[in-house]
Amino acid sequence: MVEVQTIVADPPWNFGDKLPGKTRGAVKNYEMMSLWEIQKFLEVHVGSTFTIAPDARLFLWRVASMQEEALEVMRCWKFQLKSELIWAKKTKHGKRWFGMGRQVRMEHEVCLIGVRGSPLVLSHSIRSMFDAKYTRHSGKPEEFFDLVEELSPGPYLELFARTSRPGWLQLGKELE
Repeated sequence: MVEVQTIVADPPWNFGDKLPGKTRGAVKNYEMMSLWEIQKFLEVHVGSTFTIAPDARLFLWRVASMQEEALEVMRCWKFQLKSELIWAKKTKHGKRWFGMGRQVRMEHEVCLIGVRGSPLVLSHSIRSMFDAKYTRHSGKPEEFFDLVEELSPGPYLELFARTSRPGWLQLGKELE
């Protein structure tokens, strides 16, 4: 049984983004989960192959239209909000990303950072914003995982994982 100190989660938020086209919108790219299912996800899986250390850190990605729900999930998982990371998306040519949005066109994503207890901070030089290229719908850049490992100690757990990552414990329906 692994006692994880750092958790990364990018839940499949069900935020009703039914857009035209064959691939536009989350619902056409992966299976959505209700807020209740996301809230229960950690509880269902704790104890099977991992436990959570008393001093642990959570990196929780959220969508702009579900800020309150993301905070509910964080509280349900027994983490306290402390900070956030902002991913400024870039195109493959290094230009500013021009994404979708109902109010404004999104060019960034937000990852909330929460803690249980007093987890160790490995580096005090991590900035709250980073630039990285967009690769695919809901894919998170390697630069993000590098920041996580630079900031927070392992063992590491990724929930709702979509790509295999050496040295990490991962749970996700889309893992190869």
